Amino acid sequence: MILLADVGNSRIKWVGCEGGEFQRRGRVAHGAESWSELAARLWADLPRPARVLIVSVAGPAARVELSAWVERNWAVEAEFVVSTAAACGIRNSYAEPERMGADRWVAMIAARALLGPQTCYVVDCVTAVTIDALAADGQHLGGVIVPGMRLMREALYRETRQIPLETGEPRLFGRSTRDGVWGGALYAVASAIDGITERMIASHGPGVRLLTGGATGVVGPHLRGEYRLEPELIFTGLKVIANA
Repeated sequence: MILLADVGNSRIKWVGCEGGEFQRRGRVAHGAESWSELAARLWADLPRPARVLIVSVAGPAARVELSAWVERNWAVEAEFVVSTAAACGIRNSYAEPERMGADRWVAMIAARALLGPQTCYVVDCVTAVTIDALAADGQHLGGVIVPGMRLMREALYRETRQIPLETGEPRLFGRSTRDGVWGGALYAVASAIDGITERMIASHGPGVRLLTGGATGVVGPHLRGEYRLEPELIFTGLKVIANA
C-alpha cells in the first residue's frame, strides 16, 4: 500500500492506494491536537505502507511532526511534494516555482493526466479558492487565489461590530443578518469562480473546467457554468507523482 495524504489548512485527508486503486480512506479536521496526535488517530491501525506521499500547505511544523511520526512508527521516510519548474508534462509559470502551493501543483498534474494535452481550468474550492489555467502544451498560464466562504465570513465577524458570529442559511434573499452573511459568502465565491473562469476562457480559449475541493458540495449547485467534478483530484495527482 502507498499512503497518500493531503494536509490542508482545515483538515487532513488520506487514501491508501493498492493496485492502483484507492482502497482505504479517512479525514479529520485539525485544531487543538498536535500533528503527531492527529497522525496517530488517523493511521495507528493501518498496516505499514511501502511509501508515504504527502502534499501539505499547513507549514513547517506539520511537516516535521508528521515526518517524525511516520519514521518512528513505520520506518518509512515521508515524501513531501514541492512545486518544481516542471514535472509530469506540465511547466510552472512562477519565477520561483517552489513558492507555488504544492496542492495547486498536484491538482494540475492530475488534470494533465486525466485530460491529456488540452486546455483546462482547475478550480480547487477549500479554505481558499484557487483557479489555475493550464494550456494544452502543459504550460501553466497563471491563476488567482480568492478567500473561501469561511474566510469571508470570518473577515466580516472580525472587522465589523454589528455582525455577531452566528450560523446561518446561505440564501440568495437572506432575511436576517446571519443569513445575509452566509448567502453573501456563498454567492460571492460561486460568482467569482464563474466570472474568473469565463474571463480566462475569453482570454485564452475554451477548455475543460475541473472542480475539486471540500466546499464543492456547497458551491457546486450554485455555479452557472459547466464544470467537471473531480473530488479525488489531489489524490490522483499524488498517485501520478508516485508512479513517475
